Amino acid sequence: MNRPTYGYSAKDVPDPQGQPVCPRHPDTVSYVRCKRCERPACPQCQRPTQVGVLCVDCERDIARQQAGTRPRNAMGASAGRRTPYVTYTLMGLCVLAFLGQALAPHIVTQWGIFAPFRALAMPWTFLTAGFLHGGVMHLALNMWALWVVGQYLEQTLGHTRYAGVFLASVLGGHTAVYVLANPMTLEWTTATLGASGGVFGLFGSMFIVNRRLGGQSAQILVLIGLNLLITFTVPNISWQGHLGGLLVGTALVAAMFALRPKATHGTDRQALARRSALIHGALIAGAVLLCAVAVVLKALTVPYF
Repeated sequence: MNRPTYGYSAKDVPDPQGQPVCPRHPDTVSYVRCKRCERPACPQCQRPTQVGVLCVDCERDIARQQAGTRPRNAMGASAGRRTPYVTYTLMGLCVLAFLGQALAPHIVTQWGIFAPFRALAMPWTFLTAGFLHGGVMHLALNMWALWVVGQYLEQTLGHTRYAGVFLASVLGGHTAVYVLANPMTLEWTTATLGASGGVFGLFGSMFIVNRRLGGQSAQILVLIGLNLLITFTVPNISWQGHLGGLLVGTALVAAMFALRPKATHGTDRQALARRSALIHGALIAGAVLLCAVAVVLKALTVPYF
């Protein structure tokens, strides 16, 4: 039977006494052989298993084969029942920020809230305002939506992609507020806050995921429609932020599905997963870059007195 040698052979190692030696350590005599490739393996290279001793090379080769056949989710990340750590973290940050608003409003709110007139001087508010809220009801509604939609999307997209889509949607929402605000009206000095832009981005993402995976899309469309109705009928709600987050989240996940590498028979799934991660990372970075370009173009048109 022909077995892999992995570049080593006990016959290639000079041994005047005719004793078996480890290919990795030619100065070490070993009478223990790997159960898979039958090469001698010294104690440093032995890996005990339930079926016998394997050498370090065979152990790594088996690990690569198992990783290549491991189930993947829709985006190429490792599949399986996983705890939604990112959703927990986002909810925890929102709650902590709300407590900070109650305890130190002049610090947390004033330094974290977004307003177009000072956005360029305080660029971090494009993101930090997404964790601030205007009241208990505002916080409760956003956290409920984040919990219901977020844990499903986090398992489907993977931790990193999910976090990237949420943060990009928050950024897109405040970018829309800045771009659409009229510098000659009160819109330019009106502050906005809340995770609604990110939540709307997750709504749009869930619609795309259900469509691509063959799930039911009617309920999420009704949910989006009802929230848009509330957005345009209830006063003091930033429709620009909601629409901006919805647009960025939907477009980003749609692009992820469209550009994800396709698996074929015999494809190295680990290499495919790495390629998918690079492509999706570039898409998230591209969304951030487009938001930055939109902000710069808007800033060039703003009159300064």
